[in-house]
Amino acid sequence: MTTAPRRKHVPQRRAEPAAGRSATAPRRRPDLRPQFFLDIPDSHLVATDTLLQIKDTVVDTVESRAMSVIYGDAGLGKSFSTRATIQEMNPDLILPLDFARSRPGPKDLREELFHQMNLSCKMPGTPTAFDKLLRETLPRRPYVIVCDEAQQYRRENFEFLRKLWDTCDPKPAILFVGGREAYDTLQSDPALASRIYIRLEILAMSPEEVLTTVPDSHPVWRDVDEALLKRIDTQYADGSFREWVRITKHVLKGLQHFGAEKVDDAIVDWALARC
Repeated sequence: MTTAPRRKHVPQRRAEPAAGRSATAPRRRPDLRPQFFLDIPDSHLVATDTLLQIKDTVVDTVESRAMSVIYGDAGLGKSFSTRATIQEMNPDLILPLDFARSRPGPKDLREELFHQMNLSCKMPGTPTAFDKLLRETLPRRPYVIVCDEAQQYRRENFEFLRKLWDTCDPKPAILFVGGREAYDTLQSDPALASRIYIRLEILAMSPEEVLTTVPDSHPVWRDVDEALLKRIDTQYADGSFREWVRITKHVLKGLQHFGAEKVDDAIVDWALARC
């Protein structure tokens, strides 16, 4: 019996990336849809004063290709309403600078812009070359840079974006969304403050707005007595939409726990004790 001659093993060469293209696959774009806090079934998006004010601010800023800041305490609907508004825009033009890590630096912003625009060239190795690439690329399309959680930004991040905005022609729209710290940092620097187009402070819902907004936000509140809604807001929620979502979750659990069909003082007491 004869055996076939052994074939000489020739190691195969790894495929090289095409010239001028990045060897890494493009990143998956972040989900820009507004996320309901606690994701309660049957929750509804309500056209609150906050949502309408933020929508006007975002649209005006984008049309003017300006820089604006939307700021306020946590839980008042800043990020949610901003995301709800940009849903109506071309997603390929939205450049969200969202970071899992806290206190990102200019290097993080540069690299995120590079990935969000899906640039096919090699990532520059120096800040000077990187900024030159961004100045040349950003004006090609009417991009909208959305900086959420901007209270985590260092001052040099704001300065980097201001210089980038100054040197682009035409300019991108830039939206800063965050806590009061973001607003204070922008206002403390004359070069930054003088370039802010709109300063929108988001406040908690008034007692009157609570009575009109909360019943529309979830079916569980539709037939609840106004006095009980006022009690919950006074004792706990204080006009914060996020806190109203939290109490809604606990009230729904309370109805199941007691086998009840209607929200009453006993259900509310049980829910508030868990908040």
